[in-house]
Amino acid sequence: MTTDLTLHAVGKEKELVIVTGLSGAGLTTALNTLQDNGFYCIDNLPFELLYDTVALVESGQINARGFAFGMDIRDQRFASDFPKIKESLSERIKLDVIFIDADQETLLKRYSSTRRRHPLLGESGELAEAISREVGILKPVRESADGIIDTTLLSAAALTRAIEDRYSQGHFGLRTLFVTISSFGFKYGPLIQAESVQDIRFLANPYFDSNLRHLTGLNLKVQDFVMNHDLSRETFKKFEDLYRFLLPLYLKEGKHFFRIGIGCTGGQHRSVTFAERLGEAFRKTPMSKISVSVVHRDIEQ
Repeated sequence: MTTDLTLHAVGKEKELVIVTGLSGAGLTTALNTLQDNGFYCIDNLPFELLYDTVALVESGQINARGFAFGMDIRDQRFASDFPKIKESLSERIKLDVIFIDADQETLLKRYSSTRRRHPLLGESGELAEAISREVGILKPVRESADGIIDTTLLSAAALTRAIEDRYSQGHFGLRTLFVTISSFGFKYGPLIQAESVQDIRFLANPYFDSNLRHLTGLNLKVQDFVMNHDLSRETFKKFEDLYRFLLPLYLKEGKHFFRIGIGCTGGQHRSVTFAERLGEAFRKTPMSKISVSVVHRDIEQ
């Protein structure tokens, strides 16, 4: 299916996305997604050139579906005054600011697996300190953002879908609630930063079937075993009904991101089955302005 990202300007009004957020959270992926879908993108735009570049956009000399500027901690001068900057720009241009976020533990893991250097990493080499400083510096920007996308539990592909979903309607102001359904195993620790967690360790466990133990909930045989019980089917129906009731209310309340954790003992069979089936149900009969993705934290354990 092709996503139409055509932006419909009103009169001579131009439309601009400012992509900002924490280093390592996925800003490059977000900008690349916009560029791949017809936006004219400028990464690491110097603060001194911001207003001149906006004037160029207003002039209509560049023909593009939309415009996106990447602004991050590499140029800190925009951060403290960002609320005023956003207000002044909004008087001239149709503006949407998205903040790409992630928790510190996730950012530490991402930097440990790459050769990239955090832009605030000082001589001490304390990465956690650099990340904490960045969070503090960008706090005014985060608080002024029109949308926050937390990539703590999102893959690059899921972030791409989230960006496309946000701009697929051809105009700004379409706020979307991004829902991540995550399976996990309690034996490997709780699911951190989940808004809602369901414990399904009371359901029949495929682990005790020698023919299924080596498989996961991605396998239809395991899913059939889990769901072939009245208790499982009733529990699943109640979960689906609960979240179909709650998620639109969280969207209305103003949330941008919601994590649902479904846990079993090892995060291999029951929780994976329920997460997959719940994601499938929400995709088959979607809720308006609610985007759903599924991840499995412990399936490789």
